[in-house]
Amino acid sequence: MRAFESEERADREVDMPGSEGIWIFIFIDMMIFLLIFLVFMLERMGNYELYVQSQLQLSAGWGFTNTLILLTSSWMVVEAVRSAKESHTQAASRWLKLAFIFGGFFVVSKTTEYYLKIDSGVGITTNSFFTFYFFITAIHFLHLLVGMVLLWTYSKSKRENKVTPRDIMELENVGLFWHFVDALWIFIFPILYLI
Repeated sequence: MRAFESEERADREVDMPGSEGIWIFIFIDMMIFLLIFLVFMLERMGNYELYVQSQLQLSAGWGFTNTLILLTSSWMVVEAVRSAKESHTQAASRWLKLAFIFGGFFVVSKTTEYYLKIDSGVGITTNSFFTFYFFITAIHFLHLLVGMVLLWTYSKSKRENKVTPRDIMELENVGLFWHFVDALWIFIFPILYLI
């Protein structure tokens, strides 16, 4: 019976991408964002008209463009992991570099959006909606920058076609972090731009 349980546990560990550490980090980070979203929604209920009027000053087009950029980059990371598992390290590196470039597109897009907002007289102190807007998107932006550093670093780390299970786990950790950043945006976009 114990042998069967340990075999079952080993099978589950093999099927789970990445390490326990990244899952714990993502869970804690997700809880923090959920609390921020909850406070935002409570404030929104208390200042509904202000939040609706402020939201109309955001461009859903920018938010949608950023969503497409991040979803595309997530697909590229999936392809990088698949390539690495097949020991195609050069292909994996190319996919990671492409994902990094798409992260750069997000940086340019978001920076432009920030500039246009600030240039039109809207800033972090305009009202509580824009305080949340700048705070939430800036924290996401920092996560994205960390993810880009990880993508670039890992894209440079492996040159030969010999891939170890540890290499796969590390790449999956990078991928899981990047997917988390993308998933955050999928929540941020409707909460700030659409609802």
